[in-house]
Amino acid sequence: MKWVAAVLIFLFCLVGVEIYRGTELVKASYTLQKLEGTRKDLEKQNGYLKQKLSSSLSLGSLESRARGKLRLGSPQETRFIREDLPHVESKSIPPWLGAWK
Repeated sequence: MKWVAAVLIFLFCLVGVEIYRGTELVKASYTLQKLEGTRKDLEKQNGYLKQKLSSSLSLGSLESRARGKLRLGSPQETRFIREDLPHVESKSIPPWLGAWK
């Protein structure tokens, strides 16, 4: 009779261990699915942020944001007027070379 009780206790322990392993496996699979969903969301967000970063680093958008923050208008065409000055001979040439001109 004692060995029947020992066998039953052993079987209950064996069944309990198998049930515990099964529940841990189910919990691990749920955790894995949740982490894969989080990874996909983070990859989407990463792609969006990379696109936003590349578009914000373009020269046109940087210039427009800077002009808006500094309250500057668009640049106007600049014109320079050049006066023709009389030619002055340079005194850096030695006088003996001046004869060779």
